[in-house]
Amino acid sequence: MLELRLLGSPQVKLDDKDLTSDVGSKSLALVAFLALASPPLVPREKLAGTFWPDKSDDQSRYRLRHTLWELGRLFGKDYVLSNEGKVWLNPDAQVRTDALEFQLQARALGIGALNFSPSRDHIPTLTTLRDLYRGDFLLHLTVRESSLFEEWSLVERERLHLLYLDILWSLAQAQQSIQDYRGAAETLSRLIEADSLRERNYRALMLAYYYLDDKSSALRIHKKCSTVLASELGLAPSPETEQLRLLISQGTLGSAQTDLDRASDLVRDKRFDEALSVCAALDNRASDPFVVSQVALLRAEIALEQGRGAESLDLVKAARQSFARLFSR
Repeated sequence: MLELRLLGSPQVKLDDKDLTSDVGSKSLALVAFLALASPPLVPREKLAGTFWPDKSDDQSRYRLRHTLWELGRLFGKDYVLSNEGKVWLNPDAQVRTDALEFQLQARALGIGALNFSPSRDHIPTLTTLRDLYRGDFLLHLTVRESSLFEEWSLVERERLHLLYLDILWSLAQAQQSIQDYRGAAETLSRLIEADSLRERNYRALMLAYYYLDDKSSALRIHKKCSTVLASELGLAPSPETEQLRLLISQGTLGSAQTDLDRASDLVRDKRFDEALSVCAALDNRASDPFVVSQVALLRAEIALEQGRGAESLDLVKAARQSFARLFSR
C-alpha cells in the first residue's frame, strides 16, 4: 500500500514505512500532480514543461527520466507507470491518496449541490471528511523553479479548502438539526478559524451558544464578528446579524425554542392538530427567520404525514428561504 497524504504537511508511506524524508520535494510534487490528474494519463512533455519550465527540452526530459527512476527505486515499479509518452499512477496498485478520497467522498455525498440538505444520517461521513482534512493541500511544500506547478497547487489548495468549508457548514447544519448544539458550536468555531469573514458562520455560532444557555458567549461571538469585519473589511455587521443579537439580548429566542420543542414533541406523537395550534402561536414571532424556518419544517412534516406531498415540498422550500435570509451573508 502506497499512501499519499497531501492534505496538510505532505507524507508518503509504503506499507507503513515512512518515506517522506527520502522523497525529494520535486518528486513528491510530481506524484501529487499525477494523483489528482484528470485525465490520469499525463503526457511526458506536460510533466517536463510543468516541473522544469526554464530548462531546455533535452534537459527537462532528462530530469523527468531521472525523477521517474528515483520514484521507481523508492516505491518499486508497480506504482508509477510510463509508456508511449504518458505517465500515470497504476490504478491496479494499492494507492491511497487522502486529497482524492476527500473530494470523491464529498462529491458522492452531494456536498456543494444546490439540493443537498444535511441531516442526521450524513453526520458520520461529514465527520470523517472533516477529520481527513489535516490542513491545506501540500502545506509548506516548496518546489524550486516550477512556477507552473506552484500555480496548479494554489488552485487545488483553494478548491479543496472551499470544499472543506462546505463540509464544516454542512456538518454544523446537521448537528443543529438534531439539537446537538455543543457539537455544532465546536464545528462552527473551527469553521470561523478557517473562514473568518463570512457572517453566517458567526450567526450560526451565536444561535448554538444561545441554545446551550450560554448567552454571554453568544454575545461575545457577535462582538468578535463586529471586530473582524471592521478591521478586515471596514464594514459593520449586517441587519440580520444585529437582529439576531437583539433577539438574543432580549431572550425572545428562548420562549420560541420552548414552543418549538413542544410542537416537535406533538408532531412526534402524531398529535397534529395540537402541533398546528402551537405553530399558529409561533407565527407571532415571524420576525425571526430561524423560528419561521422551523415552523415551516414542522408544518411540512405534518403535511407529509397526512399525505399532502406537494404542500410539504412547498413548505420545505419556504423553510430554506428563511434560512437563506438568516445565513446568506
